[in-house]
Order: sequence, then C-alpha cells, then structure tokens
Amino acid sequence: MRKTHEVTYPDYLGEPAQLPRRQESARPSRIREWPHAEWLAVMAVGLGAVTSSLDNGVVTVSYPKFVEALHRPLSQVALLVLVSQLTVVSTLVLFGKRAGSLGRKRVYVDGFVLFLVGAVACSLAPNFALLLVARCVEALGIAMIQANSVALVASSVREQNRATALGMQASAQAIGLAIGPFVGGLLVGILPWRFIFLVSTPLAVVAFFASILFLPRSRSVVPREKLNIAGAVVLAAVCVGVFGGVTEVTKKGWTALTIIFFVLGALALIALFPVERRAPSPLFEPRLISQGVVRRSLLSIIVTWTTFFGLLTVIPFYVEQDLHHVTSVGGATTVAIPVGLILMAPMVGRIRRHIDDHVILRCATLLVLIGVAGSVLSSNLAELVGALVSVGFGVGASNTINSTRVMDNTDVV
Repeated sequence: MRKTHEVTYPDYLGEPAQLPRRQESARPSRIREWPHAEWLAVMAVGLGAVTSSLDNGVVTVSYPKFVEALHRPLSQVALLVLVSQLTVVSTLVLFGKRAGSLGRKRVYVDGFVLFLVGAVACSLAPNFALLLVARCVEALGIAMIQANSVALVASSVREQNRATALGMQASAQAIGLAIGPFVGGLLVGILPWRFIFLVSTPLAVVAFFASILFLPRSRSVVPREKLNIAGAVVLAAVCVGVFGGVTEVTKKGWTALTIIFFVLGALALIALFPVERRAPSPLFEPRLISQGVVRRSLLSIIVTWTTFFGLLTVIPFYVEQDLHHVTSVGGATTVAIPVGLILMAPMVGRIRRHIDDHVILRCATLLVLIGVAGSVLSSNLAELVGALVSVGFGVGASNTINSTRVMDNTDVV
C-alpha cells in the first residue's frame, strides 16, 4: 500500500482557503516548502509597489510632449494624472474590502491584468476622451494592487519579520515614486507619446508572474457582503473635492470653483463617518479610528507622506531656479529621499527589537525636521542631498513603525 505524507506548514505559510467561484493559483510546492519563501512573497509585492507607483511619475514629466502631440492645453493634459489619482483613491478602500471575501492574492493578480489592459488601451486610444477612459481602467488595476500590498506582506511573513517586510514594501513604493519622473525625463525625448504609457508594462508582466509563483493563497476569507455603494460615492466625493480644490488653487488661485470643490470635500468628509456607521457592510470600521494608537499612526503616516510628496514636487524647481542646475539634475536629486528610505526601512525591524517604538518615532520625526530645515537652508547640491537623505531616513523609520502598529491592531486576512 502506498504511503502518503502530509506536509504541515507554519501558520504564516498555511494555505489555502476555499474561495467563492474562481480559486487562487497555488505556488509550486518547491517554493512553498522553501524556508525563506516569505521573502519571495515580499519581493513579489515590492515589484508590484514599484510598478503601481511608477506610472504617474512617467506620465507627469511627459506633459510637454502630450501638449504638443495631442494639441491640448496643459489644463486638459493634467487630467491624464488627475483622473488616474481620483480613480485610485476613490476605489482603493472598496477593493481592499472586497478582497477580504474574494481572496487577496486573486484580486492582487487580477489588478496586473487590468493595469496591462488599460496601459495598452492608452497607447491605442484614438481620441482624448477614450484615452481618459483607458487611464481610469489602468487606475482600477493600480487600486487593486495597492489596496492589498500591505495586507499581503503582513499575512505572508512571520510576525517577528513583519516590520522589516513592511519597511521593504515602503521602500519599493518610494523607489517607484522617485524614479518615475527620472525615467520619464530620460525617455520623453526618445519615445513616441503613445509608448510612454507602456514604459511600466514590462515590470508589470514580471510582477504578475512573480505574484502567481511567490504569493501564498489566502488562508481565510470573510463572508461576502453587499457592496457599500453609498460609502463609495461619499468617499469619491471627498476625493473629488480635495483633488479638485488643490488643482484649481494651484492653477487659478482662490476662485469660486476652488471654494466649491473644497466645500464639497469637507461636507463629504463630515458625512462619511455617519454613513459608514449605519452601513451594514462599511468600507472601513469607524471604531478602528477610535483606537488611539491607530489614529495617531495613520495621522503620522499622512503627515510624513505629505512631506515626502511635497519635497518631490518642489525640489526640482529649487535646484533649477535657486541652485542653477539643469532640470535633469533636479529630478535626479529627489532620488536622495528614497535612497534614505531604502537604507533605513529594512533595518527598522531589527532596531525595534532593542529600542521602544516611541523612541524610534521621536528620532524619526527629528530626522525629518532636520532634513526639511536643511533643505531650506542648503546653499549647494551636496548639502541638499544630505538633507534629503535625512528626510528619507525619518520617513522610512516612521512609516515602517506606524504601518506595523496599524497592522498589529487590526485583523489581517
């Protein structure tokens, strides 16, 4: 009689759950049984983080080429990024919620398919209206990827490795955000405008197959619930109000339309929490925000990422106008921030074993403040790069600790 051998995997590698309808693809047994398989999963999510954050940077720096090729004013060309960002922010929570019942790996992998379809559609769009529609399709794929990145990392590694793994994921996100404008600046003068939308597709294909091969199947799912359409609409209104207001105030100052946008965003934000409390299937649990550690961590993440994005926006202008360097040098200088983040974030997990979280967060805040002050006071490129690396150190440490604290105080499916 033939003997059977049942392999028992550690909990963090255990799989699979029975999903409704289509099942998730299993990893090859050789990968699943490898002692360091968790880091392959982190690498797969890191590739997705770079892919999903690279696209908008490439498109943004290509605005002049689109203005010329599409015969559209800059205000319309800017919609190529604006509609993408609005779509991502408006649907991110919805996809994260739905993935809990459909399987996070399944939704994550499908996101790459939708992203690739949207990118190809952008390159083939016969007119500007269909190009914007294709950008929305592409953005839906990005939302499916980003909505599950952190949860996939947290559920794929052992608890003692969670902070390090989340730091690596944050580093990958920063790499994509920083190199997007740099890569776009190199390619904008070489590629026809249609091919600009395909720059990130080779990486997306690699990330797609890496996700299938390296990510574990979902261990558990929550019961499928009715879609919270009301919450999604209110959340979309918040995004439209905030993004629309910021865009208008940047272009035209404080006009009547600017005020309308901000009022819409504020009213929608006020309405969001009551709507979610009454919803049978809320997009997020309002009770989580009532937890002090979660609320403080989320607020800190918002502040540090706002600082990160703000510096990415203004530093190229500062380098060009005040330090008198060419535009390409300004774009390259911003890479100093993610370099600091990349160096710091993976080390935080080890540091956390010896130093209290509160001490690390205070030091991280101090590093960000020193970096921002140094950027303002810098008189040459070397001083500016050093200051930006300090900001990267602080952002990397702060966001890694805060993301870990949020995940530790919520349920990861």
